[in-house]
Amino acid sequence: MDTAFGSGDTQSYVFVVITDDDGLGAADRRVYADLVHALEEEPGRVSEVQDYLGQPQAQRSMTSKDGEATYLVVGLRSAVGSPASDEDVKWLRSVVDELDVPPGTDVHVTGDPAMITDLTTAVNDASLKITAVSLLLLVGILWLVYRRFATVLVSLVTIGVALLCTRGALAWAGEHGLALSTYTDAFVVAITLGAGTDYCVFLISRFREEYGNGLEPSEAVAESVSRVGPALLASAATVILGATCLGFTDLAIFATTGPPMAICVAVTVAVSLTFTPALMRWLGPRIGPAPATRADSRWARTGRLVARRPAQILIAGVTVLILLALVLPTMQLSFDERAAQPADTPSNLGLAAMAEHFPPNQTLPDYVLIGSDHDMANTRDLAVLNSVSAAVAKVDGADQVRSITQPTGTSLKPASIANQLGKLAQGLRKADRKLEAGEPGLERLASGAGDLGGALDQVSSGAGKAQDGAGKLSDGTRRIADGLGQAADRTNQAASGARRLRDGAAALAAGLRTAHDQVTQAVEGLGMIVEALEGDPLCTADPTCRRSREGLRTIYTGQRDQLLPGLAKAAAGAERLAAGDGRLATGLDQLAAGLRQAQSGSNRIARGQALLSEKLGELEGGTERLATGAAGIAPGIEQLLTQTEKLSNGLDDSGDYLRAVNQRADTPEAGGFYLPASALEKPDFALARNLFLSEDGKLARIQVTGDTDPLTPAGQERYNEIQDAAEQAMNNTRLDGSTVLATGAAGLGADLAHYLAEDAVLVVAAVLLMVLLILILTLRALVAPLYLLASVVLSCAAALGLTTLVFQHLIGQDIHFTVPVIVFVLLVAVGADYNILLMSRMRESGLALDRDEVARAVTATGPVITAAGLIFASTFVALLFSPVEALAQTGFAVAAGLLLDTFVVRTLVVPACAALLEDRSWWPHRNPAAASAPQPGTTAGARA
Repeated sequence: MDTAFGSGDTQSYVFVVITDDDGLGAADRRVYADLVHALEEEPGRVSEVQDYLGQPQAQRSMTSKDGEATYLVVGLRSAVGSPASDEDVKWLRSVVDELDVPPGTDVHVTGDPAMITDLTTAVNDASLKITAVSLLLLVGILWLVYRRFATVLVSLVTIGVALLCTRGALAWAGEHGLALSTYTDAFVVAITLGAGTDYCVFLISRFREEYGNGLEPSEAVAESVSRVGPALLASAATVILGATCLGFTDLAIFATTGPPMAICVAVTVAVSLTFTPALMRWLGPRIGPAPATRADSRWARTGRLVARRPAQILIAGVTVLILLALVLPTMQLSFDERAAQPADTPSNLGLAAMAEHFPPNQTLPDYVLIGSDHDMANTRDLAVLNSVSAAVAKVDGADQVRSITQPTGTSLKPASIANQLGKLAQGLRKADRKLEAGEPGLERLASGAGDLGGALDQVSSGAGKAQDGAGKLSDGTRRIADGLGQAADRTNQAASGARRLRDGAAALAAGLRTAHDQVTQAVEGLGMIVEALEGDPLCTADPTCRRSREGLRTIYTGQRDQLLPGLAKAAAGAERLAAGDGRLATGLDQLAAGLRQAQSGSNRIARGQALLSEKLGELEGGTERLATGAAGIAPGIEQLLTQTEKLSNGLDDSGDYLRAVNQRADTPEAGGFYLPASALEKPDFALARNLFLSEDGKLARIQVTGDTDPLTPAGQERYNEIQDAAEQAMNNTRLDGSTVLATGAAGLGADLAHYLAEDAVLVVAAVLLMVLLILILTLRALVAPLYLLASVVLSCAAALGLTTLVFQHLIGQDIHFTVPVIVFVLLVAVGADYNILLMSRMRESGLALDRDEVARAVTATGPVITAAGLIFASTFVALLFSPVEALAQTGFAVAAGLLLDTFVVRTLVVPACAALLEDRSWWPHRNPAAASAPQPGTTAGARA
């Protein structure tokens, strides 16, 4: 999208928000302009600036309706979360600080890069506090457990050295390409302090035990390392391999957290197995021996209880874990980084300012990108894009949809077929009114034709009389002159009627030609509309639109094949009538002149009596034929008048029908749209073209603003539905098969959810497999590793369920999406540590395992594992003091899981399973002594 619509070099965007509660004034606009100019002078950092300078239309959209806020968008060349991005955000804020901002005006820098920068700052600021709290808790627990300064000193020096070595190793790895995350330092501190202290506790406890058994300090150190060392290596391996699995995930937050955790544990265990034994050898006598285990100690009583009632203990422990795990399915994940940091960070203050003055999510829209192999700047493709926009707008939660066909969020009215049908209906009404205006002329023409027929009849009668009186010329010369005068008068009247007929016919021909031309234009426009609707799949699918299209096609065919040819023929006939009547009028004028000449030359009648009689006979016959023809004209004109009335009524009915279709088509369901490609080149459409259609026309984008937060599950669901709606809208169209992509704020959450699901499957499978293999290799058995692995999985589920109950249901915070995966890796790996230590102690007696041996193992390891669990949990409890939500939730979940492991799983559930299965836990290995000579007395004594 950046390549097609931006600079092609933008990696991230930040928003600069300017607010003034008293209303933006000239000083605020000057600050805006100064900031734009300052940013444009740094092309090395800034790839583009989206501002409203010189663009009044953009200024209206980038200024709040209350006139108190505006913003600009800054494209950066650095990727979100990178060190360069942090530097760019700090530089941008320094530029803002140098502006001459008037009193009462606030300028905020926000957006994803600014949020990640603020998150990093919050984590770093809390790191020192977390470390201090962790150390205080460690010292307190160690002192309560051992009450010896030397013992506490060994642990503190060990974790101090381990922490220094770990940070050095991570720094070296980071310089050589290892990616580190924002959370790396917090987790490094917690794991180094927790794991380092645990390893020290295990070594010191075994040293004190061996030292109390009479061994010299050096021998006790050697014995403790040989006994505990393999277990520590196996325990560390579970964490190292589990954390390494995170490095193969797609999400950077996991890929950049897992490998540093693995390095941290590797360095810590190395320091614990090398540096710590040296300290123990040096401070051996000061560490002192372990106190003798009393038969009535709490751990001894617990061991005997588990040995006596393993089934009841197992049911009770598993029930507690299952009840907590039942809350886990209600977990609601959050992908909102805004909520992952304090509300008073600069970026969150900027987001709050945007939310106060602008519609929700104006700066967090989603985009649908449609890619084609051809230029879509044509009428038919634009109609498809309009259909896609309409389909997207119907998705629940889509508040506003902007695209090339609706750049302001509403469809272009001039491009609506309904609007065009309305204009066509208006044109037909105008033609109808012009035909109505011509009807009086046709009526006058019909009347003139009737007068002409009557006059010709009179002429014919007069000519007959003249012929009859020719034989009486000798005594009627005067009467002949009178008769000729009457004939001349009647002939003049006939000539006048013929001229009126000619003029009426000419007017009719002109009116018919005008009506023919106007109706031709209307018919052509109607044909274009019919063709557009026939190519529209949505119209084909919609019954209302399909019936309307069939009606329009019927009108179009009738007007094209019947109305237009009829008008043309009528116009031609009227033109011929006008020409013929003109010749008739000329002849009648000549006849009148001849009669006048005959009247004036009556003194020569005698000489031309025979000729006059002959001509008068011809005149009578011709005049009769002329009268007959004139009489036929009148019915034809009457018929033409009737047809014209029918044509007027038909045009009126067509107009009414088109107006009705206009009302039905002017709905989103009708889908009527027609926009000529030439409209894109108009100046007022240029901005929309640049925003929603690429320069080559092969990529179109649709901007969708939702009515809910795009970073919530509802926003993610809307994002997926928008993509589906766009793809379905293009089926069976010219753009079928085009590429449909989506991006935006909701898309980020949806993609995170998608990758999280894939990464979670990978991590869970890999970690469980790795831990199971390590357990099998360490214990050299199959049965025990299986129920040990099941116990840590159930414990992890219970811890996550408890976290969901506290944070989501009681506090009201959704669980950050990183928490479940990281907690799973840590709890399964660390839980396996404690399992290995407990079961290794049981395995020290060989393949013989009975309930007495289980009780002794619980008694011997109970104080050690409890102390280790409390210490490790305390380091993660310190994360609760972090202002970063994800760290606090992770700290709570891991601490809760470790405490459940310590007091439920390792104390009750695992010993109960071992007591029930006894030496069958080591299957496929079997105890030879038990197989050859079972000794029920031992077991019976344990049950007593």
